[in-house]
Amino acid sequence: MVSSMRAPAAALESPICVSVERPAMTDEQGWAVSTVRERVEERGDLDGVANGLTAVEDRADDGRITVETMRDWHRACRESHRSTAADLSDAEARFEALAASLDPIDRDTNQVRARLDEYEGQFDSMRSALASTEERLDATPRTPESAVAVYEAAANLRRCGQVVHQVAHSLHHVEADVEAFETWLDDPATRIDTLDDEIDGFERYLDNTEGLLDRLEADGDTGIRPFGAWLAAYHLQRMMSLVFEDLRADIADLDAWLERRNGSYGADVAALRDRLDDLAVRHETCSARLDAATAEIADFESKRAEVTDSLDRFEANLDGREPPVDWGEVDDLVQGQFDDLGIQVR
Repeated sequence: MVSSMRAPAAALESPICVSVERPAMTDEQGWAVSTVRERVEERGDLDGVANGLTAVEDRADDGRITVETMRDWHRACRESHRSTAADLSDAEARFEALAASLDPIDRDTNQVRARLDEYEGQFDSMRSALASTEERLDATPRTPESAVAVYEAAANLRRCGQVVHQVAHSLHHVEADVEAFETWLDDPATRIDTLDDEIDGFERYLDNTEGLLDRLEADGDTGIRPFGAWLAAYHLQRMMSLVFEDLRADIADLDAWLERRNGSYGADVAALRDRLDDLAVRHETCSARLDAATAEIADFESKRAEVTDSLDRFEANLDGREPPVDWGEVDDLVQGQFDDLGIQVR
């Protein structure tokens, strides 16, 4: 069970700037930056003017941006894109070879499937981002024909450079994660420690829930909005119920995998199960405290009725999930609920 890295594709895409002007070709001396600014401001129908003008200013020399500069910039963006696309293709091929080499029994386990799905999603996102960038480059003239076209080309090329840089940065992290995954695949100690760390991470959700309940139950003014604190604790509790199902599946997969390896790991697996059992007891206690707290919140029933539809949708979304769970999506779902319901615990 892993949380997914934020995929770059959707966040990196933005409208492509393409001028509809087709004026006569300018000379090789190019355009004064002041002229580009004037022509752009005259149009009034262009997006991201500040970013586009900044891109022009960054490439200008002595207040002018030349045709040669624009061509060189376009060529550099194209080469950077090609290089990063090749690196991505090589990394994806190595990952696919690794996935194909896995024992089918191991590949179908909860934790392995979760990791494979995560990495496949990240490669898909990076590939999509580069494809959009290539379309942007294809739509950007190497030799702009007007001051406005210079602005639009500069905005596109700057955006292309940003996307390619971000994809390259993401790829570096994904390659490191896949390398760690390869070690994890064959090392019992790494698998045991990783699952123990995941339990640590989810235990912090229970710590937060208990902290909210402590403040709800305290006498006097604790500086929180009682119903908001209850809603926050409710969402964390409901999410944790999904966690237990996923973690139990992870421990069962790990136990079965360790039985096929040399060595004795029964005590390690038992310790993981004991930790999970302890968390389950704490979770049940929190549920009882959460129910009891409703009696102390003024107008609780009417306040809950106002958010019933949102809570029902939240419950239905979680009920439809089975191991391996995409915890990045679940985190986004919980945060979305907090934002939609205006949950602020303070």
